[in-house]
Amino acid sequence: MSTSTRLGRQLEAPAPTWNKSAAVVVVGGGAAGLSAALPLAAARIPVVLVCRSTLLDTATARSTSRGIGWRNPPTREQLASAGDGLADPTAAGRLIEQAPELLDWLDALAHQISSVEQDPRQPLGMTMQRTLASVARVQELLPAGTLAIDTHSRAVDVLTDEDGHVAGLRVSRGDGTIGDYRAGTVVLATGGAARLWTHTTAPALANGDGLAMALRAGAALRDLEFVSFAPTALNAPREERLPGEAAAEMGPTLRQAGAELVDAAGSTIVPLDESQHLPDHELAIRLADWMAAYPGATAFLDARGIGDQAWQLAPHVVMAQACREHGINPARQVIPVRPAAQAFVGGIAINEVGATTVPGLYAAGEVASSGANGASGPADGLLIDALVGGTAVGRHLAQAELPEAADSTDRALRGFLPTDALAGVRTSADEALGLRREHEKLRTTSDFLARLPHEEDFGEDELTGTNLQAIAAALAQAAIARPESRGWHRRIDHAGASDKWAKHVVVSLADDGTLQVTTAALDKPVTTR
Repeated sequence: MSTSTRLGRQLEAPAPTWNKSAAVVVVGGGAAGLSAALPLAAARIPVVLVCRSTLLDTATARSTSRGIGWRNPPTREQLASAGDGLADPTAAGRLIEQAPELLDWLDALAHQISSVEQDPRQPLGMTMQRTLASVARVQELLPAGTLAIDTHSRAVDVLTDEDGHVAGLRVSRGDGTIGDYRAGTVVLATGGAARLWTHTTAPALANGDGLAMALRAGAALRDLEFVSFAPTALNAPREERLPGEAAAEMGPTLRQAGAELVDAAGSTIVPLDESQHLPDHELAIRLADWMAAYPGATAFLDARGIGDQAWQLAPHVVMAQACREHGINPARQVIPVRPAAQAFVGGIAINEVGATTVPGLYAAGEVASSGANGASGPADGLLIDALVGGTAVGRHLAQAELPEAADSTDRALRGFLPTDALAGVRTSADEALGLRREHEKLRTTSDFLARLPHEEDFGEDELTGTNLQAIAAALAQAAIARPESRGWHRRIDHAGASDKWAKHVVVSLADDGTLQVTTAALDKPVTTR
């Protein structure tokens, strides 16, 4: 008999030692968070931006996407095809319509900030982050400004009142203090949880904080089983890797330049013309299947034929630097690669303005599921979705009648996961929640996650483990509930997609903390209680 996972509806953190008020609290300093906060600041609405690190240390800043395809965006039909039957045409249409306008707006802002011409080869994420962060810092310094930026602070829980409406946010600051921001509106823009896996290209902060907080607050998570993997990430020798180091992506431009996927003997794993044209999810699964067929074997990218000069140009120069840091000269040696977890495609269910199923709670960016990317979506769609989604939330709230915060009330409290249990959570994710999934392994993993203790006191590592365990448990249940292979979700015991599963899988928490799994039609709107 399987064991039901029971999570806390709220974490048993220390009592707050400070209390501040705002109209809106935005959690996350990347493209989604900044683009949500700026319209509020422009409308002179008191808004606090809570950021785990600095404004230049975000997943947006680390994105290698150049966003070229969104200057002249794909058609609705192309996005629908990329979403493998689950893309929301209305949400996809908003990306198509708004992406060029917002990218032009960013270009204009960048020119205002600096007279130096932008390098077109520069990754879009870094340009986007620097531009939005500069504008935010100016807004913060205005004499009549209403934007406060709280860096090096980590959100612990979304607070709610006795009716389940948002009442604020509990925060752990870098100085060790715990405090509450009282606010009737909270926007989660915290990114994903790809740090759940051992091999990942995600930054160290991708610990699922926003997803777990939303789940505990009562929000519905949608299509959580769809997680994107970088097909060819650097698989450096274990002795060359630092603990927790993110794997560098050896991106598609290498394959477009002629780099081939080969084994140790130089034999082709995936023919070059296929590796250049396969969607990322199909290539990643092909490589995962090869690794399963040849346990212990290593796959390589042979890029020795692209020429020495190519390694000195963007974006290859960044990849070359990552290789050399691990003792590999890519111009002379083959590059060991493997798929690595990259980003969540599913997330918190939201409507067209970013509202979740919890009154007063909004979400944007990777943490959210707008539906635009469906089951897979274009490789750089998540970055554009963050910009478009964050802007939609900010513009909506800037014109809305914002609620006052009522007094918060405790939900069902629970302690934290021991730090030594996190390794087991990650191992279970590697074995059962990666690119090859199977019912019995999923069920065994779900049972293992359900039995983990939650008896520790608050700590940063304990918070990370607790949040990742919650997302792993929810993901396992979602993967069990979808008996088909579609997009980034591959069930080796259910090959192929089924028309009857062209619908959403939704995970939420009951009042007693047990995970509930339901399905929803693709056209069912997200509504608050």
